[in-house]
Amino acid sequence: MVNIYILTSRKAVFESLKEGFSNTAYMDITSHHLNDIDSLIERIDNHQDVDVALISEDIVNKVSYNMIDREIVKMRNIPYLIINTSDKILMEAIHSNAQDIILLNNLDIDRAVWSILHSLERNKMINRLYEDSIEDQLTKLYNRRGFLALAKDSIRLMEEPAYHIMFIDMDKMKIINDQLGHDIGDNALKEAAEILRSSFREADIISRYGGDEFIVFISDVEMHVIEKIKKRIKDKAENFNKNNKYNYKLGLTLGHAKYDSNKKQSLQEVINEADQDMYNNKMGSLE
Repeated sequence: MVNIYILTSRKAVFESLKEGFSNTAYMDITSHHLNDIDSLIERIDNHQDVDVALISEDIVNKVSYNMIDREIVKMRNIPYLIINTSDKILMEAIHSNAQDIILLNNLDIDRAVWSILHSLERNKMINRLYEDSIEDQLTKLYNRRGFLALAKDSIRLMEEPAYHIMFIDMDKMKIINDQLGHDIGDNALKEAAEILRSSFREADIISRYGGDEFIVFISDVEMHVIEKIKKRIKDKAENFNKNNKYNYKLGLTLGHAKYDSNKKQSLQEVINEADQDMYNNKMGSLE
């Protein structure tokens, strides 16, 4: 079942496409009629099934291609096609993120359906490529690129920046790799990632920052929550070591920093502060 949302102020346009889609044998299509972009955004944000949008010229003329590209494609990841209801060439549509143009005055339903299928597959491919570009393949956490992009997006959406950074370094990873082999070292990284994944909230951004280092972006919480997270990580690591079938101990050294609004810190400055706190804690544990 493919849910297609047809945006047009002309009921006849919707009925023409709905009838054509109901007769196609290529896919099972349910057509929905909307009168404006805001209604589409509302349905997407309310988690209603929206697979693809068909947007007619009259709707585009009320907003802009830039607005549709930003709100529908970039922010909500929904592919869209343009319905050309006139005979003019839509040059702006060609240069937009629209997947294709459906010519209503020379309507070929089979071609329109093929374009919709192609748009869905292309969107899936783009999503896979994007996920590969921001995901660490070993731990399935975000990589450094993904962390920085998502953290910056989160900060931009805040009325006032308010967040914590936690920096985590694995202890004695070189010894594990040298004495037990890199396969066991990889296993230790995955076990550490699982401990972190189960210790933080779903909304927190957890990343393998590089090598044996992890970093987490935590939206504004009170310090007692941070302390609870630290204890949770420590307890989970200790429990892992009690039941560990591998011949190594998993150690995690934590560092923490909170954004200081008085200093107007950049994200990188807060990261550096958390990194330094982690280093100080590691040196302190060796004394």
